[in-house]
Amino acid sequence: MSVLVVGAGPTGMVTALVLAANGVPCRVLERRTHPSDGSRALGLQARSMELLAGLGLADEIERVAYRLSGASIMRGDAELSRLAWVPPRSPYPYTYVLPQPGLESILRKALRAAGVEIEYGADVQDIDHNDECVDVQLGDGRRLECEWLVGADGARSTVREALGISFTGGATGETYYLGDLRLESKMSFQDSAMWLGPAGPLMLMRLPGGDGLWRVFADMSDRSRREELREPGITELQRLVDERGTGGARITEVEWTSIFRTRVRLADEYRRGRVFLAGDAAHIFPPFGGQGMNLGIQDAVNLAWRLAQVESGASPDLLDDYETERRPVAASTIRDVESRRRMYALRNPLARSLRDIVLRLGARFPGAARQASLQNSQLAVRYGDGSRWPFTRRPAVGDRAPDAALADGTVHNRLAVTHFTLLHFRSENRAEEPGEPLEAVGATERMIVVPIDDETDPKREVRKRFSMRGEGFVLVRPDGHVAYRGNEFAEAHRAFARFTGSDRAV
Repeated sequence: MSVLVVGAGPTGMVTALVLAANGVPCRVLERRTHPSDGSRALGLQARSMELLAGLGLADEIERVAYRLSGASIMRGDAELSRLAWVPPRSPYPYTYVLPQPGLESILRKALRAAGVEIEYGADVQDIDHNDECVDVQLGDGRRLECEWLVGADGARSTVREALGISFTGGATGETYYLGDLRLESKMSFQDSAMWLGPAGPLMLMRLPGGDGLWRVFADMSDRSRREELREPGITELQRLVDERGTGGARITEVEWTSIFRTRVRLADEYRRGRVFLAGDAAHIFPPFGGQGMNLGIQDAVNLAWRLAQVESGASPDLLDDYETERRPVAASTIRDVESRRRMYALRNPLARSLRDIVLRLGARFPGAARQASLQNSQLAVRYGDGSRWPFTRRPAVGDRAPDAALADGTVHNRLAVTHFTLLHFRSENRAEEPGEPLEAVGATERMIVVPIDDETDPKREVRKRFSMRGEGFVLVRPDGHVAYRGNEFAEAHRAFARFTGSDRAV
């Protein structure tokens, strides 16, 4: 078996889907005996939706998810301010609210269609690896061998522990009640609200599944320091909503509850030889902003396309950049989420008053809302050393390739996890001549060529979004990030060869 994926959450299943799409044999092992019905993770951000679209899943997710448009800051039934979601430039410009079991159901269906079954009850006990293979010991006595192993087995990762990789960080000291409720009330807010009172935040978020279904998120840290908390029932949750939230909202049903103790941890390494960590096995942090599940999905795509290229002949050195690219993104996300957590958890009256003023002022400035929306969407994630042309928005190497309308479809319609995409910007008012790069390249299984000229880009939207004038080339990786941009076809070809191990003319 080429690849074993340990863990059947979103990260593990997306890893397997990308591998399967590239024809790489893989198996998914899950220690649980059946799919989870836990519902902690909720939101899919724009960047994750773009990647899931490349797997043919975004339309189904859009059909069942709720589109979140912002959040209201409340005091009782009065809305103090609204933090509006400013849709970023993406085919999927919202936060798509879909509890994790719903997403996992869609992913499992796609895996079955791809011929990959999840092996439930396959409990990994130990791992032994060398330069040639990985040996896996299961709890039932079986031993499995693979060329590569991906540990997507969550915060208590057996894979990470077997490798001896440190999971730096710890508990924040905060405890929350989570619950999915049905509320009977006319809300004075739209689809998400938070009350930032002296006992910490209480939040409500509308869920898909009909009117009246909401997620409650209540800070119980002060009480948990005095006594042992029990799973909340309808009476306890009703009291919290009455005392700390909106009045007149009656809970008619509680579908799911949990006690959540926040932790912040980041793995010191994402790779040890032929074994990799992804998702919660590599990073965990509080759910403010709905970033965690999305980070795992993007880990999965970044790693899996590299594994697929190596299995097709690329240098194994390509796998080194998985940690180089993804670990800094996790560290940056953790810093951002931690700043939100501390801000929401303030107890000092003066500090809370200053915070509330800042939030209300920020809500009045479109630029602040636009920047917050972009950051939440994860569309601004870029890889590389940070160097770029000053005072320009032109997408550089490492940036996400922007979308733009073509005469037939869009740029993103041409991208996929199974191939590189070469955008060939042709000189204006000049027909392609025999022997020029576009004809010489043609289409291969590992790269397609998209001509950008007056016919395919009549409104010049693609040129504008890519800031490309005259003749030029932009090579886009399978994960949608720019691998090369410039004026020389030979350099674009060399970039492609570095990623794929191809030294023949394409």
